[in-house]
Amino acid sequence: MEFHIQKDPFLKALSRIQTVVERRNTMTMLGTALLEAQDGRITLSATDLEVSLRTTCNAEIRQEGSMALNAKTLFEIVRELPPTNVTLRMESESRLILLAGRARFELAGFPTSEFPKIPQAEGERFHFERALLVEMFSKTHFAMSSDDSRFTLNGVLLQLSPATEDGQSPKVRMVATDTHRLAMVEKPMTPDVGELREVIIPKKAVYEMRKVLEEDQDALEIIMGAAHIQFIKPELTLVSKLVQGRFPDYRRVIPSQNSIRLNMDRQELDSVVKRISVLSHEKSRGIRMHVHGSLMKVSSNNPEQEAGEEEISVQFSSEDPFAIGFNARYLRDILTAMEGTEVCFVFKDDESPALVFDPNRNDALFVLMPMRV
Repeated sequence: MEFHIQKDPFLKALSRIQTVVERRNTMTMLGTALLEAQDGRITLSATDLEVSLRTTCNAEIRQEGSMALNAKTLFEIVRELPPTNVTLRMESESRLILLAGRARFELAGFPTSEFPKIPQAEGERFHFERALLVEMFSKTHFAMSSDDSRFTLNGVLLQLSPATEDGQSPKVRMVATDTHRLAMVEKPMTPDVGELREVIIPKKAVYEMRKVLEEDQDALEIIMGAAHIQFIKPELTLVSKLVQGRFPDYRRVIPSQNSIRLNMDRQELDSVVKRISVLSHEKSRGIRMHVHGSLMKVSSNNPEQEAGEEEISVQFSSEDPFAIGFNARYLRDILTAMEGTEVCFVFKDDESPALVFDPNRNDALFVLMPMRV
């Protein structure tokens, strides 16, 4: 194998795979990148056996071939090179030479036969616009759980619903919850999916997909299989195992009996919560919202007897005073995920989940559990 390539596209390809590469050294080959030179392109692949990524870029191929190399070492060398062309030449089955200007590096290689096989998802293909997926992931990913004992919550539920007999159009829905908060976003999709499809995309794959979607404006395909999901876009393919298990019935935790309505400016509330939470308890991050008439007081305190409070103008549907506590970080995650100028809370009482949404849009809603402050 021998090829010549410009530094920048090569570095971009190497940087893409860094977070997929296994860092714990449980298996040597999981820390490597597979380089394949063929048909005027090089392909770089990496996997941790849960998530796999393959990316390609143009190169001048002098001799076709393949080799596995330590992914981190190769990335750090190329990153520090000056802007120049890079030549990689395979000297033997276990040795590769990298040349760039006056620099020369001799790197250890590994047999490609030992590199883990990257799986392929088998199932129907669906086409999605980049902006749609960017929005849906950004409005749900923060609510994924980190509790390994509830593994079915360690990801995002992707649900494709067919058109219904009463005229509802096909929809794509994403849901995430860690039992303290829930985020759900729903969008129309075309064409009809024919039947209900549900998969749980694991947390690592969600983070990797968000990074991939930020790179450019390309639309992409999704293949939903029984055990894997595959995201395909020009020059890049990401394959992930699915979380095996049943996602809890999230509809049961979405409040339907709440009636106390509270509206206010979203950005103003976010700013106030950010300031007041500075003096909240370091572990609980609790803040208290006390509403009376057209004013709401946001307050917090900590064990050092420090306290802060600030008032904000609101629209409140009840004539009686109302107070409730929330985790400030959870609340700010929701406010940041929203886009409109206004936020609406709908309460039942100070101990029941609150419904949070943009009153001018109906495509996303959030549920936030209260806390004692």
